[in-house]
Amino acid sequence: MLSPVLETFITQMPKVELHLHLEGTITPRTLLVLAERNGVTLPANDEEGVAALFRYRDFGDFLNVFMAMTRAIVSGEDFEQLAYELGHDLAQQNVRYAEVMISPMQYLLRGLDLYEVIEGTMAGFAQVEREADIVLRLALDYGRQYGPERAWESLEVACALMHRGVVGWSIGGNEIGHPPEPFAPVFAAARAAGLGVMAHAGEVVGPVSVWGAIEFLEAQRVGHGVRSVDDPLLVQTLAERGIVLDICPSSNLLTGAIKTWASHPLPSLLAAGVQVTINSDDPTFFATTLTEEYRRSLTHLGLTLDQLCGTVSTAARATFLPASDQEALTMRVEQEITLLRQRLGV
Repeated sequence: MLSPVLETFITQMPKVELHLHLEGTITPRTLLVLAERNGVTLPANDEEGVAALFRYRDFGDFLNVFMAMTRAIVSGEDFEQLAYELGHDLAQQNVRYAEVMISPMQYLLRGLDLYEVIEGTMAGFAQVEREADIVLRLALDYGRQYGPERAWESLEVACALMHRGVVGWSIGGNEIGHPPEPFAPVFAAARAAGLGVMAHAGEVVGPVSVWGAIEFLEAQRVGHGVRSVDDPLLVQTLAERGIVLDICPSSNLLTGAIKTWASHPLPSLLAAGVQVTINSDDPTFFATTLTEEYRRSLTHLGLTLDQLCGTVSTAARATFLPASDQEALTMRVEQEITLLRQRLGV
């Protein structure tokens, strides 16, 4: 348990979130509302029952629940509501900037208009930005299990809507049997268009998946990447190249990627010089928030306050914003952290 002073610091400190799935932020109450609005039948009809839907046995079960839940989200209005609720939740946690992912194939497979999906999301974000002190941007996270051929349609939409706040391109989904290498041409096109690129890797599959992401996709950031510790050369390479791992501690534990808090590699990765950010991934699924992930990093992973604050600076520098905006964000969060530490004496 943290001291009252440290608890105050964690609550009030500025934060940056880089690995967050919009669909994974839906609350049981909102899911009920959307299901009723859209005529979708759920296996439960109250908040307690819906909350139970978010419990799962392993990573595969998690993916199945995630994809089933998205059926209730069907219109631009739905996405606007989700984005608005998420934005205000993040702002209340003193998140200054967040990059939020959506999974385009979940909607294209059901015949939804991806332009409407993104426009609705960005409308929700814009409303929050008018009401709160936060900047919100969007990345498309393509499910690798659908193959590289179908990725081009989603990438075309992402490129067309960069002016609306789409800043990143990623692959996620099931790593098993779906290596990164075939997606190299798609990632090259995304980079050429000016999108930042990231890949989920090293969460379920070992270092070979991370090597593929950094060598063939030239990913600037790796989502999770926790299995990198199994290969000392990979850890050294990540540190030397400054490739950032967006780590989600509670997610790693609850999906089985990591077995115990004591075995989580985040501290050893930091000690090896790897740049790391701390994120919440799918807060509803993992019963967490970004503030809680910061708290657990201190209490369960043993990070020092200096290390935790360093991850915030790393996140600000690792955003897919233009360089000048990165610099301004980094300066802001570092100044706010310094002033808060001085005020609280920590």
